[in-house]
Amino acid sequence: MDVMSDDGLGLILERVGSHVSLIRAAAVCRRWRRAIADAAFLRRFRSLHAPPVAGYFHNASPYQSSVMGVEAKSRHGPVFVPSSPPLVDARHFSLDFLPNGGSWTVQDSRGSLLLIGRVRVGTGAGGLPDMLVCEPLTRHYTMVPQLPDFDVSCRFLEAFLIDGDTDKAGGCIGMSNFRVLYMLYRGLAGQAAVFTMGESGSTSWSEKSVDIATRSQFECCLGHAGGSWYFYVKGRAIITLDGSTGEFSRSQLPVTETQELNMWDYNFYVTEGRDSKPRFFTAFDDNIKVFTRLGSGDWVLEKRIMLSEATRSLLEYRTSFFSRPLNILTLGVGFIILSPGCERPWPFSVDLETMKASPAAGDMGLMVYRCELPWPPALHAAEWYAHALVIVWF
Repeated sequence: MDVMSDDGLGLILERVGSHVSLIRAAAVCRRWRRAIADAAFLRRFRSLHAPPVAGYFHNASPYQSSVMGVEAKSRHGPVFVPSSPPLVDARHFSLDFLPNGGSWTVQDSRGSLLLIGRVRVGTGAGGLPDMLVCEPLTRHYTMVPQLPDFDVSCRFLEAFLIDGDTDKAGGCIGMSNFRVLYMLYRGLAGQAAVFTMGESGSTSWSEKSVDIATRSQFECCLGHAGGSWYFYVKGRAIITLDGSTGEFSRSQLPVTETQELNMWDYNFYVTEGRDSKPRFFTAFDDNIKVFTRLGSGDWVLEKRIMLSEATRSLLEYRTSFFSRPLNILTLGVGFIILSPGCERPWPFSVDLETMKASPAAGDMGLMVYRCELPWPPALHAAEWYAHALVIVWF
């Protein structure tokens, strides 16, 4: 090591297997930590290695409480499920550091950040909720200031986390560089309001018109996948919100049914495949159809199954379960959890890659929110471990 150049050392350290191992390597000696702390090195490392997923947050659902007993009923607020094998002790992802008062729920996640919201007392449907952005592992949070000029002609729809400016270490989002995008209507016109947190600590609101749909056309938020959010608009159109740029785009679903998709007859959502690409699926008349999106932006039918056949081998199976619409309980990465719309729950999951059905213990709320480890890492070991990164040693 004494005769190796700094450039040679950097080439070796770039090939360290993961962000967690990189933190361990930085604790070896001052020279290694200095090489790893270099902004150019961190940018190269970021481009070569996908960020590690610490786990997933979800909001406990009423269905979950009804089928999982007293333990689930006693839980309040979001629940964290660590990745397998675990990178960090799940206890350090508690949200007990958030301000009290009201019920907080996860609205979105990006990188190591969560967007958390709660309904403001007296605002009602369509009013502005309280919002904050937090980083669970470091236990930091920032309140999103109220949107100026929000009046009785406005209706709030959704809020999303968007990348900020890329920092010197190659990080696009952190507590000092993020954006929060509000989707709302002013009258019948769609509009986006964007709150920006800059690295210098500066903050600002900006607004722009969004040509997505009028209020009468807009149907629903379908879900998120691959860092983007998806919405359905009458006319078999899907609107995509790119989480990197904050820009909207439109694509068209192929006509595979004889009627317009609507929430009364169909279940249809978007979730993420194990290849990190979006999957649009419909559940209708005992059939699940899965669509994938081509590089051209077109959606094409990828797979389909008949649920009454795919679930026939499961315990307590009944053909009558599929005589009415199914409830979609959870959209997960590579799977969905469903239950028949009958008097008693019978949850089962469908793997979107193999299209095989298996029993499910219950749901995890409709949306599952990925949480990564922070970037750039705090490389001084004392500071990092004080922030409660407890690595599981094997």
